[in-house]
Amino acid sequence: MKESADKLLDDLSRKVIGESTIESPSLDFTQTLMSQIKTLHANKVTTYEPLISMRSWVLIAFGMIAIFGYSVFGTSKSESSLLSDLGLERFSNYEFTNPLANMEFSQTLIYAVVLFAVMFCIQIPLLKRYFDQRLEV
Repeated sequence: MKESADKLLDDLSRKVIGESTIESPSLDFTQTLMSQIKTLHANKVTTYEPLISMRSWVLIAFGMIAIFGYSVFGTSKSESSLLSDLGLERFSNYEFTNPLANMEFSQTLIYAVVLFAVMFCIQIPLLKRYFDQRLEV
C-alpha cells in the first residue's frame, strides 16, 4: 500500500516537473536589480537631528544664568506667610547669607577657566564638522 502511494507521488512529481519550463531572467536583470539597490540605499541616508533643540539649550542656559544670578545677587531676607502657615515661625528671623560673597579666585584660576571655555567653544564646531563628514556617504 505504501509502495503504490509512493509510486503515485513519484509519477505526479515527474509529470509536474516535466511540464514546467525553466525560467531565465531578462538580459538587463542585473542592472535593474543594482539600480533598485542603489535607490534603496540612497533613501536611507542618516540625517542629523539633535536630541536637544536650540530653543531648549537657550532655555536651559537662561535658567542656569538666572539661578546663578539669584544666588549671587539675590535678597538675603525672606518674608513669607508660608513659614507661618507651616508652623516654622522660628526660621522667619533667620538671615540667609550668600556663600559666594567672601570667595576670592586667583588670577591663575580665572585664566584657566577662560582658556577652557575658549578651547571648548573652538572644539565643538571642529568635532561637529568631523562627524558630519564621517556620516556622509
